[in-house]
Amino acid sequence: MHTQEVFNAIYKKHHYEYIIIDKEMEIIEFSDKVFEYCDKELLKSESIDLYRLVPELYGLESQFEEFFSDNRELIEIPMVKKGEEYVNISVNIGRKDNYAKVKTLIILFENITDYVIMHQQSVQDRNDKELLLFEVEKKNSKLLIFNQEMEKLVKQETKKNLKLNEDIITTQQEVIATMGAIGETRSKETGEHVLRVAEYSRLLALKAGLSQEEADILKMASPMHDIGKVGIEDSILNKPGKLTKAEFEIMKTHAQLGYKMLSGSSQKLLQTAAIVAYAHHEKWNGEGYPLGLRGEDIHIYGRITAIIDVFDALSHDRVYKKAWPLEQVLELLQSESGKHFDPTLIDLFFKNIDEFLEIRDAYIH
Repeated sequence: MHTQEVFNAIYKKHHYEYIIIDKEMEIIEFSDKVFEYCDKELLKSESIDLYRLVPELYGLESQFEEFFSDNRELIEIPMVKKGEEYVNISVNIGRKDNYAKVKTLIILFENITDYVIMHQQSVQDRNDKELLLFEVEKKNSKLLIFNQEMEKLVKQETKKNLKLNEDIITTQQEVIATMGAIGETRSKETGEHVLRVAEYSRLLALKAGLSQEEADILKMASPMHDIGKVGIEDSILNKPGKLTKAEFEIMKTHAQLGYKMLSGSSQKLLQTAAIVAYAHHEKWNGEGYPLGLRGEDIHIYGRITAIIDVFDALSHDRVYKKAWPLEQVLELLQSESGKHFDPTLIDLFFKNIDEFLEIRDAYIH
């Protein structure tokens, strides 16, 4: 039976219509007792106990009393809990002009449980998200503080490590310079020779395009170029005259001795010193010692030190000779370009000769 047909049937029988419509718009018909109750109440006061009629409306008395007292036609009460469900309640009352006591009461329950649950879930999700963001903010704040503290500690440790490294490097420099001076002292040379060689080597390394770090390491390592001389007999090392062929063969072993003394270290500085000790008597044309290497097969540290060692040795007195005049020294270096010495390095040396002479003059007393 359609809604209108049911409505008409009830109206004709009782003159009062009390119709409750749920979310599917299905009509719920009251029992005769309910209609009898409604008839009696309306005959008495033209009003009914709506809450006995519809128990779900308990707790909403004040809204309905105001509704009936003002004779309004519509009242809407959203989100009422009905058992485990949520509903929106709409109440409509109509008055017939020809029948003073005839009223039509329609109560509509619209089920909004799904919407409420969805809304509650949305609110919960938003709250969860906000709570999560809050927790993340707290953790980020703690992490930021932790990172700041760690950064502070790292800076402190880095500063300590830098100081420690500086101390280690300084100690290594002092040891190397002292050992280099010992080697020279045994051959009755002045300690200033190793100091000049150090400064010359650094300058030529920079002119040759080596990095600042490499040039500084070569400066620190080059004083060890003749450390192997500590293993040569005094009678050969300090002989005032020319060495015999046999004596010269013994003298040449100082390159290998120096390499053996230094090559066992894992420190870059001492490894560089080992290369210098081994390679500074090699010649560009392959006629040097101890390996007879040729050209660029000779490590650049050895090629640089070879020029510097000869330049300084010829420029100063040695036990077996007097110092050469500068012009004669330069003539020899030029004549040995491409034979004893790397021609590219010799060109760089002469292009910057004034800077090398400044270093020489700084160590003349």
